[in-house]
Amino acid sequence: MENEDLDLDVKPAGNKDLWLFLIIIDMVLLCVFGFFIYQRLSDSMFRLSGTPEDVVVEEEIVQEVLPEEVTSVAAAPVEIVAPVKETPAPEIKPAPQPEIKPTETLVQEVIADEKIAEVQAPAEQKVSVSVVANPKSKYRRVTFRWFGEGKKVQIVSGFTMSKPQTLSKKKDHWETTLSILPGTYKFLYIIDGENRQDPYSPEKDGRSVVVID
Repeated sequence: MENEDLDLDVKPAGNKDLWLFLIIIDMVLLCVFGFFIYQRLSDSMFRLSGTPEDVVVEEEIVQEVLPEEVTSVAAAPVEIVAPVKETPAPEIKPAPQPEIKPTETLVQEVIADEKIAEVQAPAEQKVSVSVVANPKSKYRRVTFRWFGEGKKVQIVSGFTMSKPQTLSKKKDHWETTLSILPGTYKFLYIIDGENRQDPYSPEKDGRSVVVID
């Protein structure tokens, strides 16, 4: 009876060792298969994403194709293009510089301009005939003035009955005042025996004209 009990105790121990061995073998196989599966998956993923090895292969393919392309290019006809003529840029001329004149020349030009202006300027209008009305008389008091040079100045007209009337010498002119009826008269000055017109009065038929209202 004791021997039978010993056999029963030994058999279970052997079964455990067998099971442990099988489990270990299964784990090793699983690890091996898992490694192969991981390696294949990783290879496929790298190929899809583009690995450096793929790039190298493409470069090699390009290098192999280049000689054929060069041959085809060399065999193709070469088109000769005429050179394009460049239009020359327009020449830019410098602006002319103003001539600088000496000071003496400028002064002479200014003096000459002033003299020309004096010659061209119209004579200053002076009052050579002034009329004063007298409400108590039908005659007008008319004053005649001669602003020129002379030693003896006279006036002659219809209102003088064709007899010369002498003008008196003032500071810068000759002057006389006469009583004349209203009307239009022609007159002349006699300067040292020479007939002269009044430069400040209207002229008609070679004589000066005065209108007395």
